[in-house]
Amino acid sequence: MGALIAAGALFLLVGVPWMLWRGPYFLDGKYIDTGELAKGSAALVTGLRTAMVALIAALGAGIALLYTARTYRLTRRGQITDRFTKALERLGSNEAYVRIGGILALEQIVQDAPEQAATDAARVLNHFIRDRAPKARVTPVTEEPAPDAESEGKKWPNEPSPDVQAALTALTRPESRTHVDPRERLDLHGLHLVGAELNQADLTDADLRGATLRGAYLAEATLTKANLCGATLTKASLYRATLTGAKLQEAALVKADLREATLTGADLSRSTLTGANLRWADLTNADLERAILTDANLRQATLTETDLSSATLTGASMFKATLTNAHLGEAILTDAILAKATLTETSLHGATLTGASLVKATLTRVSLDGATLTNAKLRDAILTDPDLHAATLTEADLEGTDLSSARHLTQEQASSAITYENTKLPSVFWEPTTSPAPTGRPLLELARESEANR
Repeated sequence: MGALIAAGALFLLVGVPWMLWRGPYFLDGKYIDTGELAKGSAALVTGLRTAMVALIAALGAGIALLYTARTYRLTRRGQITDRFTKALERLGSNEAYVRIGGILALEQIVQDAPEQAATDAARVLNHFIRDRAPKARVTPVTEEPAPDAESEGKKWPNEPSPDVQAALTALTRPESRTHVDPRERLDLHGLHLVGAELNQADLTDADLRGATLRGAYLAEATLTKANLCGATLTKASLYRATLTGAKLQEAALVKADLREATLTGADLSRSTLTGANLRWADLTNADLERAILTDANLRQATLTETDLSSATLTGASMFKATLTNAHLGEAILTDAILAKATLTETSLHGATLTGASLVKATLTRVSLDGATLTNAKLRDAILTDPDLHAATLTEADLEGTDLSSARHLTQEQASSAITYENTKLPSVFWEPTTSPAPTGRPLLELARESEANR
């Protein structure tokens, strides 16, 4: 920079006078007649000199503009440093309102300062939260401690302190992430943030491992690729939240509100969603292996290519749910409601569907190999090309059920179910090779017996 200034000064002191004196002759000498300067060539020289003066003036203005811009940047940097220093002083105050004032000052830096200053301010706010918020209490996922629960003489608040809440709001506003370095990850792991107000917050890629967010408000929040492994979100509001690719292994979402939430590609394996409301939620390609969804509301949810292997769905409602290419092998669906659900190429091998309702459900090319359908209700269900190898149909209600294209269905299986005249069975039953085919009772006899027992 110094060399550039020296070169500019040399040009102004030496180059400019020389150009004004000899420039016209150097540039346009062949057009200048020294003998005729007094008659007209002088006008050419004068015009050229005027143009050169204008050019030099423009060059000087450009240099001045660059210098002004540099001065402005330095001045602004000094102002930001001054604002930063004053905000830090306020954060150390014993008065809550003074600390909040410091937080608001840092928020302004985060939102409108250059990248490095914004990142530094965000880092300070993050450390402030970690310093002021209590550490999460380690409890079983099903436990809901009383509001004044104590452990080792310490109370856990029902909501963040005002300064912690202000810092959370400042850090998670969508506009607050514009200038912050994407590598500056929001770190809230292991913190007690019960009842936190984070509606519409931007928590993209945030670290929330083991955090306690019981009763937190996260409606319409963005938690894309956030790490919530082992987090407690019991009774949390996640209405219309975006959790695409989020990690929720072993998380507690008991009675959480996840209506219309987007959980595409989320990992919820071994998580607890007992009583959770997932109505209209999008769980496409999500991993729910060994998850507990007892009494969960999955009405009209999208579960396309979702992995529910060995999941517990006892009493869960999946009315009109879409389970295309879903994997429910060894899943427990006792008393689950799958009425009018769409199960296309769904795997239910070894699943337990005892007492489950599949009334008017559409099961196209589903695998029910080894599944238990004892007392299941399949009234008016359409089973196109299902695989019923070794499936248990004891006392299953097949009124109006179409099993005409069923594969590997034996007469013994059909005889153990409750069939009617409007039950459609294959024209030829599959004959197992390991044991002789049972005789079974005629379809008409079963229908009459069922009518008599009503």
